[in-house]
Amino acid sequence: MKKLGVSMIVKNEADCIGICLESIKDADEIVIIDTGSEDNTVEICKRYTDKVYTDYLWQDDFAEARNMSLSRCEADWLLIIDADEQL
Repeated sequence: MKKLGVSMIVKNEADCIGICLESIKDADEIVIIDTGSEDNTVEICKRYTDKVYTDYLWQDDFAEARNMSLSRCEADWLLIIDADEQL
């Protein structure tokens, strides 16, 4: 059976990330790259997945950050979603 993964890059999204994650919580895999949050974004994300990476250093390049998040996904199908969106 094919698995669905979700890929996100985030920074300081505490105000909206919970609603987004709640909408995708049934995915087989959620991978989050945090690019330097100074609020409780990381803590909220860790309630939904253990694949929260905080070691990425922002290079002012969304494509590079997105590719990093995709490289850490193992699922067959991937959904890219922003923290202020819902499924």
